[in-house]
Amino acid sequence: MKSYELEPTHENLMQSFLADILGRNKDIFAFADILNSLEDSCSIAIDGSWGSGKTFFVNQVKMLLDANNDFVSTMNEEDKAVILSQWKRFHKGESPEFQLHMSVYYDAWENDNDEDPILSLIYAILKNANDDFSIPSDARFVKIAANILEFFTGKKWGDLIESFRSEDPLDKLKKEKAIETEIRRFLDALLEERGNRLVIFVDELDRCNPSYAVRLLERIKHYFSNDRITFVFSVNTSELQHTIKRYYGGAFDACRYLDRFFDLRMSIPPADYNAYYRSIDFNKDTYLYDIMCHAVICKYNLSIREAGRYLRNAKMAAYEAVHDSGGRYSFAFADGKTTLFCLTYVVPIMLGLRIVDLQRYESFVNGKDPSPLVDFMDIQDLFGFFLAGDESYDNVSGCTVVTAKEKLKEAYDAIFNTNYGGDIYNKKIGQCGFDKQTKDTLLRVVSLFSKYTYID
Repeated sequence: MKSYELEPTHENLMQSFLADILGRNKDIFAFADILNSLEDSCSIAIDGSWGSGKTFFVNQVKMLLDANNDFVSTMNEEDKAVILSQWKRFHKGESPEFQLHMSVYYDAWENDNDEDPILSLIYAILKNANDDFSIPSDARFVKIAANILEFFTGKKWGDLIESFRSEDPLDKLKKEKAIETEIRRFLDALLEERGNRLVIFVDELDRCNPSYAVRLLERIKHYFSNDRITFVFSVNTSELQHTIKRYYGGAFDACRYLDRFFDLRMSIPPADYNAYYRSIDFNKDTYLYDIMCHAVICKYNLSIREAGRYLRNAKMAAYEAVHDSGGRYSFAFADGKTTLFCLTYVVPIMLGLRIVDLQRYESFVNGKDPSPLVDFMDIQDLFGFFLAGDESYDNVSGCTVVTAKEKLKEAYDAIFNTNYGGDIYNKKIGQCGFDKQTKDTLLRVVSLFSKYTYID
C-alpha cells in the first residue's frame, strides 16, 4: 500500500513542487527572495512542530537555490527548467536577479555522535559542494577531505583537518593559528567557484543530545561569522528550549539564550490540507467515514505527517467496508446499524487517539473515559441509530426527550463497560445491539487484523 507520508526523497520533492500539493510553493519562493536579499551574515530559525513539514520545506528551498546555480551539477536540466519556469511565473513572468547560492543540507541528528560539530559540518559542506565524491565517514576521511580541499583551493589543508581529530579537536590550532581565519579562507575558496553566498540548512537540531546541540550552536556562532554565510535552522523551538535546559539546568533562560543565535525567527507556513487531500484522493465531504476522519484530524490538530499516517491507517482499517464500492472488500452488515456505527464513528476516533495520546486511548478502550465519543457529538447523522420508539432528541408529543450525549454514553458503556454473560447476552440501544464481541471487533479493526482490513 502506498504511503501517504511525504518523505523528502527527490521524487517526492519534485512531484510535490510541481503539483504544489502542500500549498507552500508561494512560501518557498518568498523565502528564497528573503535569502537573496541578505547582504551580511544571518541566522534564521524556521519554527514548527514535529511533523509540520520543516524538512520538506527546507529541502524544496534548497532545490530552488540549486536550480538557480549553474555550478550545481547534481540537478538534471529538465528538473531545473521546470523549477525555474514556476519561479518565473511567481515573479509575473520575469526572472529576478538572483545571487548564486551554494546550498548545504546538514542533518544534525545524524551527526550528533561525532567528535566535534565542526568536523561533520565541514564534511557536509564538502559533500554538498561536489557529490561526485563518495566520502566515507571514517578515519580515511582525514586524507580524502584534505585532498578535496586541496582540489578546491590549491592549498594544503591536511593540518587543519588532522587537528579536528586530535584529543581536543580545536586546541592545537588555537595555539598555532587563528582557526577562524582558516575556516573563513576555506569557505571563501569554495564560494569563489560555487556562488556568492553559502546557505547552510541545519535540520533536526531539536532531536540532538543536549551536549551536541549546544556545541553546534556555539561553534557556529564562533567560527562561522562570515558575511557571506546564512544559516537556516529548521527547528521545533519549544523542544529545542527543553534540550538547552537539560544541558544548563531547568532554571536557565533558554529562550533568551537562543536569541543569541537566531537573528530571525519565522514560523513555517501552514500546509494546505485540502490540496494534500486532493493529491491522495481523500474526499472529506461525502461519506460519513471520511467526514469523521476529517473531524478527527481537525479536533486532534494532526500535523501533515500525522494526517498522512492516520489516513493510511484509516483506509486499511475500514475504508472499503463502509464505502459501498461493490468490490471484494464490500460487506453487508447483518446486525442492523451496530457495525456501521462502530466502523464509521468509533474506529476513526480510536485511530486518532492511538496517534496523539496513547494513555487516553487506553482509558477509552478500558471503559474509563467516554469523552472522546462525546467530543464528536456534532456529527448528528449517526445518532438516530440509538433512539427507541418512544424517544426523541426534540420535543415530540408522546416521546421522552433524550440528549445525544446520554445516548452516546449508553453506547460507550454497552461496548466497553458491560460484562456480558449470565443473563446479559446483549444490549439493545435503538437499532444497535451490542455484545461481548463488539469490543473485540473494534480492537481487531484498529489493529488492522480484522476481516475489514483492506490492502490495495
